[in-house]
Amino acid sequence: MRKIIFSAIALLALFTACSDDLEVKVPYPTNITFNELKLDKNFTHNVPDGGFSSQGLNFNTVKAADGQLEAGFCYSNRSQRSFVWNNDVVSMDTVRYSVWTTRPNTTETYVVCHVKGDDAFFTLDEPSVIDYMLVSNSTWGYLAMTYGDTYGTKEEPQANPNIPSAPKGIWHSYVPGGVKKFDSGDYFKLTAKGFNNGQATGSVTFDLACMNTNAEHPNWKYVVSDWTRMDLVTLGTVDKVVFYLESTDINTDGNMRTPAWFCLDGIQLKK
Repeated sequence: MRKIIFSAIALLALFTACSDDLEVKVPYPTNITFNELKLDKNFTHNVPDGGFSSQGLNFNTVKAADGQLEAGFCYSNRSQRSFVWNNDVVSMDTVRYSVWTTRPNTTETYVVCHVKGDDAFFTLDEPSVIDYMLVSNSTWGYLAMTYGDTYGTKEEPQANPNIPSAPKGIWHSYVPGGVKKFDSGDYFKLTAKGFNNGQATGSVTFDLACMNTNAEHPNWKYVVSDWTRMDLVTLGTVDKVVFYLESTDINTDGNMRTPAWFCLDGIQLKK
């Protein structure tokens, strides 16, 4: 396990390196915001049976026997911004179903996506051009890419980020098989592929993490840490959008180790 020294300045530096170029947003009144999908309390989520719909968009949900999100989408209002103490279901739910934002999330209900195969998709009742959507990393993904396998060691326990009053200890991301801290040359890419009447219309790729890997902006070095605009207009008119994730952190079998989760909100259809 790698020893990691925490710095509050370093925590923000990854994103601020390109904050003038990436467009951080909050939902506009004309966005599809999912706020009509009510949750019974704060800091919770719902993995619905058979998917869910919002304003003409229909989200696929693959629910595991234990109630977890096997693939596709669920919705949440969680806003966890620290490591967890234990590798149990209750603890891990707080990071895998939570969006990472620089301040506590204020967008009410949003959508969480677990990418697996071709199951992470939504369809549209009426074929439309999607102008953009807002995306951010899950808390689990952000912590894994920013800090790696552990935070601190037995010999030198460290404070939990964002909770300095918590007991010092050894903090893990609890990614099966371990995960690496991102450095120069690493990336975490989100790709949206559009379809209309079964025919591909194009694809758009967005860097959820970019560590000097963007050909047009070689100095960019960041892990997305807030709601950020992902333009989709070049997909053209679509009735289905499928999402995929790709990371430089893979195991010996070629499988991605970075948690295959991201969050979205604020979808804007072109009028």
